[in-house]
Amino acid sequence: MIQRPKRYLGIRAEDKRPITPQEYGLLVAVALVLMVLVGRLWYLQILHGEELSARAELVRTRLLRIPPPRGLIVDRNGKTVVTNRAQIVISVYPDQLRQNPERIPLVAQRLGITPEELSEMVNNPRINPYVPLVVLQGVQYEQAVDLIESQYNLPEVEVSLRAMRRYPYGKLFAHIVGYVGQISQEELKEYSERAQQEGEGDWISTRLYEGTDFVGKNGLERQYEWYLHGKPGGEQVEVTPLGKKVRTVQQFEPTPGARLVLTIDTRLQQKAFELLQGHLGALVAIDPRTGEVLAMVSQPSFDPNLFVPRIPAKIWAPLINDPRAPLNNRAIQSAYAPGSIFKPIVALEGLKSGLISTHSGVRCAGGYQAGQRYFRCWKRHGYVDFYDSVAQSCDVFYYQLAQRLGPNRLAELARAFGLGERTGIDLPHERRGLVPDTEWKRQTYNQPWFGGETLNYGIGQGYLSNTPLQWAVVTMGIANRGVIYRPHLMRQIVAPDGTVLENAEPEVIHRYEASPQHWEAVVEAMVRTVERGTARSGRVPGVQVAGKTGSAEFRKGGKTHAWFIAFAPADNPRVAICVMAEEAGGGGAIAAPVAGEWLRYFFELGY
Repeated sequence: MIQRPKRYLGIRAEDKRPITPQEYGLLVAVALVLMVLVGRLWYLQILHGEELSARAELVRTRLLRIPPPRGLIVDRNGKTVVTNRAQIVISVYPDQLRQNPERIPLVAQRLGITPEELSEMVNNPRINPYVPLVVLQGVQYEQAVDLIESQYNLPEVEVSLRAMRRYPYGKLFAHIVGYVGQISQEELKEYSERAQQEGEGDWISTRLYEGTDFVGKNGLERQYEWYLHGKPGGEQVEVTPLGKKVRTVQQFEPTPGARLVLTIDTRLQQKAFELLQGHLGALVAIDPRTGEVLAMVSQPSFDPNLFVPRIPAKIWAPLINDPRAPLNNRAIQSAYAPGSIFKPIVALEGLKSGLISTHSGVRCAGGYQAGQRYFRCWKRHGYVDFYDSVAQSCDVFYYQLAQRLGPNRLAELARAFGLGERTGIDLPHERRGLVPDTEWKRQTYNQPWFGGETLNYGIGQGYLSNTPLQWAVVTMGIANRGVIYRPHLMRQIVAPDGTVLENAEPEVIHRYEASPQHWEAVVEAMVRTVERGTARSGRVPGVQVAGKTGSAEFRKGGKTHAWFIAFAPADNPRVAICVMAEEAGGGGAIAAPVAGEWLRYFFELGY
């Protein structure tokens, strides 16, 4: 019997063979690939589906931030002191140049700067390397076009149009308004945290500041940064996968910063600037009725336009190394021995304490013997009474009075007028100055206070040191018969829509109590100082001026610092002024004529 071969599912038995190891491995590999694909689909579509969908939407639509223009700064009469100007700016990406430092010479050459300058900029540890760093501003159109056409070969360079800060008066307001610069990483963190705390939590509020922004670095630009900065706008756009813009979905217009109105009068500022030319010093003028600063000048000065967007090293080095220190605001940052301008308040304290009267007098033989030392007066005055002691600035009178008052009482007097502490003016970096006493001497030098130091204290010499602003404030206190207001430069802050955000109000910070008779005696003595004493060069025709000169010794063999304080009219003061010139000579010869000329102009303007 013939048997037929068996079939299994259409396959003959003789055709069946075992799977080879190679085929088995291929099947396993295919199975693994399928498992990976299934797992990946589960991960993308189920586990992280919502998150990835949102991220995909962000790729399709982008939010582009539009920086706001900074607020303007104007003087009390509405004259623009600080403004903005649209300029072509060139920026570089520091991170790209850090990764490819060999590109720095080529990029620097195309930008017209040295490789050293560019390298210093991009390697500055304070900048954010991942945002464009502005290198040049005010670029000519031809250079900008050339760089744009070379964009393919210069991926590290960006050309854009921006509203940049401009200081039309240059040096005139430099120490008051300060300057701006690109935000540092520390500033970005500080301002961003504040924006998140005070903002509404929307996209614009949380992005109030970014690494490409410019912020105030000094002066009023820094003091009122929060008001001047403005609120950025934004543009929501659709883009292709390659990032090309397709269309604008919606747009938020930026809000400019608020307008800062100053107490300064540009005309008075200009006059003070001109009068101090050639001197190292300061002039501060205040309205004693409010504390408004009408003029504040420090010489020499600098051009704040040099700092925008950043000052070149070749300009910065000589500026910072200049022995005249033009960056220093001498009105608030330099402290000096005041010399004889200290005498009026010492005289007032003597009257108040009953140690002297308006009938008191001394005989000045050119000096005063105290113990083993002979303390000289600047002149042999003969007999001087109370009024002549101020008008003729007799040191002997105040040697004796200081000896009776003692150092600690002199210190209390000085502090009562605000010396030895910051006035609180709305400017950063104000100096405290120094009012010494016996405890200070012990802690500082581990020495007792010596009697001779008290005599020097009484004529404004020795350890006592104050700023010109502090003495303008003291002068305000005398003019107001004891009432001292906080000096301020901000008069008003106005929003872009005209809403007044802040109004400066007079703020009393010190009071010195004395009888009207004592105040009038001191004021009369200061009037005599100008009319027939050491300050005759400070007279103003038709106006009664009360003033006091000072000549403070600085170093042996050198000229004295020249001081002059004054207020006018004496019976109804509308201005208090302090002038100081470093190592210029006598106060009556140098400082008083400057103040007199400025005061004449002040009253000619109709104040």
